[in-house]
Amino acid sequence: MATTFNSTLSQSLGKLLSWNKRDHGLSGETSFGKFMVSCYSDSIVRVHITKAENFDEFSYAVIVQPAPADINIIDTNDSLIIKTKKLIVTIQKDPVRFSFANLDNQVINEDDTFGTSWNGDQVTTYKKMQEGERFIGLGEKTGPLDRRGHGYQNWNTDNFAYSSGSDPLYCTTPFYIGIHHGLHYGIFFDNSHKSFFNFGASNNRFSSFYADAGDMNYYFIGGDSVPEIIENYTHLTGRMEMPPLWSIGYQQCRYSY
Repeated sequence: MATTFNSTLSQSLGKLLSWNKRDHGLSGETSFGKFMVSCYSDSIVRVHITKAENFDEFSYAVIVQPAPADINIIDTNDSLIIKTKKLIVTIQKDPVRFSFANLDNQVINEDDTFGTSWNGDQVTTYKKMQEGERFIGLGEKTGPLDRRGHGYQNWNTDNFAYSSGSDPLYCTTPFYIGIHHGLHYGIFFDNSHKSFFNFGASNNRFSSFYADAGDMNYYFIGGDSVPEIIENYTHLTGRMEMPPLWSIGYQQCRYSY
């Protein structure tokens, strides 16, 4: 599923007009919308963007609230900088763009030139694809483990007798991990409308994720390793209890055999 960008139809956030400090981060008004940046831990930062009058705060998936974090906000001429004990979040003011770095100022993930944009009700975030970046995740998908060069649709479908290239399938998980230059991060896109992920299917410049409607609401998840990112992700969405032993023993299926 390729993503195209039409500047005559799209509208980005524009420039920052004002901002306010909040308990767990900050909020901002732009020339075409508003955003909130909230720290759920030193390694988990939520970016919530809308053009509606109010933010849609309901989530089917996230079970925790922002946690008290030791954050420092710096206001410069060009940007707002949020520092936690693990991450540096930079919000460029004109136009509004988001980037995430570690404490050594190594860029882990950053917006492409297009940033977050709307095309009608459809909302998209474009991310610069780093040199050699690889992508894993999205749950039940066919194809290679490395998702780079492919696009995917998230919309649970009863896809009977699917082939090796079929998409979507039965279970969709809007979470992926990016890996480059020894750095790791996760993105969880919390939007229940039909959504799409593009990992350079049409170009080598940017990856993107978008939904047919609703807010742009995603969590940037940092970590020093893939297991740590998984641990932080499940902190957000919950961890299942260990199943009873009998449930993982001998199983039999009656279907068509």
